Amino acid sequence: MSIKEPSSKSASTGSKLEVNEMPRGQRALEYAGIFAFAVLAVLIAAEAAFGADSFGYVWLIPILAISAYLAADLASGFALDNFGDEDTPFFGPYFIKPFRDHHVDPKGITRNDFVDTNGNNCLASLPPILAVWLFLPMSTTLWGYVFGAFFLFLCLGIFLTNQFHKWAHMDAPPAWAASLQTLGLILSKEHHDIHHESPYDTYYCITVGVWNPLFDRFNLFERTERFIRRTVPGTHPQLRSEREGALNDRGVGGRGSGNLRPSSLAPSHRFSCVGSRRPFVAS
Repeated sequence: MSIKEPSSKSASTGSKLEVNEMPRGQRALEYAGIFAFAVLAVLIAAEAAFGADSFGYVWLIPILAISAYLAADLASGFALDNFGDEDTPFFGPYFIKPFRDHHVDPKGITRNDFVDTNGNNCLASLPPILAVWLFLPMSTTLWGYVFGAFFLFLCLGIFLTNQFHKWAHMDAPPAWAASLQTLGLILSKEHHDIHHESPYDTYYCITVGVWNPLFDRFNLFERTERFIRRTVPGTHPQLRSEREGALNDRGVGGRGSGNLRPSSLAPSHRFSCVGSRRPFVAS
């Protein structure tokens, strides 16, 4: 989500990067990541096509695509808001810092171009997508073909997640994107605004957000974070929000992407999710 080249001060002295400032070499990595992701996606698609020719079961493709899209949405909810910081080796400046900067300046993502918006997701997908292409027998086994097709759709969903996230922060997204938001097929501004309002600890899923009401109702985001902190060595026992407070209240941009609190939404755009701490906003 970063949009600036590293300043000479941060590059030469090793001081902390400013909000929305990217580390040296980030842009080149993002270009390389997008290119490598595209090549591997085409190669996996070709292998899956050979598998479909060998085994059939083409009727499974839409089911796999929908399942993978939902899995991508679920995966997006367990990203980098609450673990690590910008000083974490390698992952800190390149992956964690953009997430934290986004909460300081929620509108910053709308100023990013295609490479800034989608490069990091491509980079994060490269190790598993490369492993699938190298080791999964998609064209020679039925299970390999089915899993390979599912994994391809999963990676495409992850690739598109930050683009949907960007559109959810735009005051005037492209008309066709706004139509998809209205239909509930991608993340909408009204839905995502809940994540950017106090207490800033829920509605983390940002592909379409379909899991958010369920996770919020049963407090699963907090329970999952507590479980990870209890079981993974080296993690702090307290929640990130307990130690650091709200991510949104730290600087540029004030609170929220649009300061649209759930209670201020028109009745036609919201309905209660029984047991949830806040209303579910129809996408």
